[in-house]
Amino acid sequence: MTQKNNIKVCIVVSSLGVGGAERSSAILSKMLVSLGYDVTIISILDDIVYDYKGNLINLESLTSAYRGLRKRWRKFIISRKLLSNNQFDYIIDAASRPLWFKQWFINTFVYQKTDTVFVVHNYNLNSYFPDNKVLGKYLYKNSYELVGVSKDSVIHFKEKYGLEQGRCIYNAFDEAHWDMLSKAKVDILEEPYILSYGRILDESKNYSFLIRTYAQSDLPKKGIKLFIVGDGPDKTKIQNLVKLCGIQEYIVFKEFLENPFPYVKHALFTTLTSNYEGFPMVLIESLAMRTPVVSVDCKSGPSEVIVTGKNGILVPFKDEQAYTEALNKMIEDQDFYKRCKEGTITSVCKFRIENIISEWQAILPCKR
Repeated sequence: MTQKNNIKVCIVVSSLGVGGAERSSAILSKMLVSLGYDVTIISILDDIVYDYKGNLINLESLTSAYRGLRKRWRKFIISRKLLSNNQFDYIIDAASRPLWFKQWFINTFVYQKTDTVFVVHNYNLNSYFPDNKVLGKYLYKNSYELVGVSKDSVIHFKEKYGLEQGRCIYNAFDEAHWDMLSKAKVDILEEPYILSYGRILDESKNYSFLIRTYAQSDLPKKGIKLFIVGDGPDKTKIQNLVKLCGIQEYIVFKEFLENPFPYVKHALFTTLTSNYEGFPMVLIESLAMRTPVVSVDCKSGPSEVIVTGKNGILVPFKDEQAYTEALNKMIEDQDFYKRCKEGTITSVCKFRIENIISEWQAILPCKR
C-alpha cells in the first residue's frame, strides 16, 4: 500500500490525449501517486485518453455551457477557487503557454504564491516563452523551478533568456504498462513495415521529408511498407505527396491510436524526421518495445538517446541522402540491424520510472 506523505500537488495540463507531452504528464501523475503525493490534475481541454492517477478536474467539461470569453472566465474562476481551497504545496504547469500576458495573469492571480514548477516540453520555445527576452525572464523570475525534458532544451532557454534556474528531468516510461498494452490484439500488417506515428503537422514533424526519403530508398521495391499512424492538419497534404511520388500502394495511413504499442512492437524500425522536438517519446516508446529507430539529429532529444549502431541510426539534420541511405542500411545490413535491435532495451534503462521518480521527489520535498 502506498504511504501518504501529505504533500499536495496540482498538475496543470493542456489535455491528457494525443501527444508525447500529454502522455508524459499522465505518467508523472502515476509516479507521484505511487510516492504518496496527493495529486490533482487540471485539464484545460476535454481530451482524456492516457491512463493517469489522481483527482481529475476537466475544465472544458465543467464549462461546456459557456462560449468565448465567458468560458475562459469560468475556467479562470474554477481554477482559482480550486487552488485557493486546496492549498496545494506545489503546482506543476505542464501545459503550453503561448500567450505571455495570459500566463502572467495566471501566475499572478491563480498560482499566486504557490511554489510552481514550469515544464518546457519543446526546444521550440514559442509555446512557452514570449519572443521578448526581457518579458521571458520576467515571466518566470519567481518560478520555483523550470524543468526542461532534454539537456539541450534547458541550455537553450537558460542562454536565450538569461535564466539561472533550469534543470533537465527526462520523461519517464512505464515499462510494465507499455508491455501490457503491446499485447493487445490488433490487425497487424502481414507485410514487413516501418512505422511513423504522431501528429501530422509538417512544420514540426516534417512528414514531407519522410515521404521523399522513403520514395528514394530501396524499401518500396523490397516490399517494405511505410505505416503512418496519426491525424493532423497536414494529413491531406502528405497523402497528396504520396500520390505525387507514385508510392500509394506502399503507404498505409491509419488514424490516431490510443494504443500504438502493438504496431510499434512489430515494426522493423520506427522513424523520426522532425524539425524540432523537446524529448520525443516516440524514441523511448520504440526502444522500450525493442524496435530500433532511424532519426534525424534535430533539436532536441535524439542525440541524447540514439547512438548509431547501438539502437538505431542518428542522421545529420535535414540530410535527405543520408536518411535514405540509413533506411537502406537498416534493411540491407542484417548484422548491423541485429546489433541495433539487441541494444534497444539497455539504451533506455535510465528513463525507467524508478530512475526518474527520485528526480521529481528531490524538487518536491515535504514542507511540514
